[in-house]
Amino acid sequence: MDGKGLTRGLTRGLTLIHAVSKRDQVVASLKEAILSGEIAPGEAIVESRIAKQLGAGIPLVREALIELEQQGYVQKVAYKGTTVTKLEREDVEQIFRLRVELETLAIDWARERVAEEDLRVLRELTAGMRQAAEALDLARFYENDLAFHRRIWELSGNGYLVDCLERVVVPLFAFFVMKNTRQAASYIESAKSHEKIIDGMATLSGARLRGLMKGTLADWRAETLDELLPAE
Repeated sequence: MDGKGLTRGLTRGLTLIHAVSKRDQVVASLKEAILSGEIAPGEAIVESRIAKQLGAGIPLVREALIELEQQGYVQKVAYKGTTVTKLEREDVEQIFRLRVELETLAIDWARERVAEEDLRVLRELTAGMRQAAEALDLARFYENDLAFHRRIWELSGNGYLVDCLERVVVPLFAFFVMKNTRQAASYIESAKSHEKIIDGMATLSGARLRGLMKGTLADWRAETLDELLPAE
């Protein structure tokens, strides 16, 4: 490659690095505004306004919103555009009822396919949950927790089940992160319950593992729902 070619290659590389970095900055800024309550649950996100505030182009803001939608922090609503995720108590109740059935099915199928490498990855994720819990870093705890569940969904080997769980469960994770005020000990207990699931995947029968998953989800629901969305 001649000197000009090398320069062009380096320029393209630097442009790509800069674009990725800028996009990550926009994602981080929007997430911080959501988690701090500066942008409230249910509030519409105006792309042009965000772009002006952050000094970024609208296409970059749109890319960031796609990433945040995948993380569950925002939702695209017909005729309303993109809004910060907001769930009412009835929404959460319905999601939990469906989630218990879908995740129980996922863990059952995953048990038949799980390998040592998968268990190792799952243990790394629960270790990350523990570390985040001790630091009360809710965003990092959520990232590891969601990655844990996604790994199990993927191990089910059924792409349709994965798609359903992504649509149903991911906004629930993000919404509880936005509202949650539990103490560090509660998060540490949650990490321990996930570790029991890993052990169960290697040692328990299908019926007992399904029961363990149902119990774990029921405990989490009971602990968080009444605290964050009390019945009127």
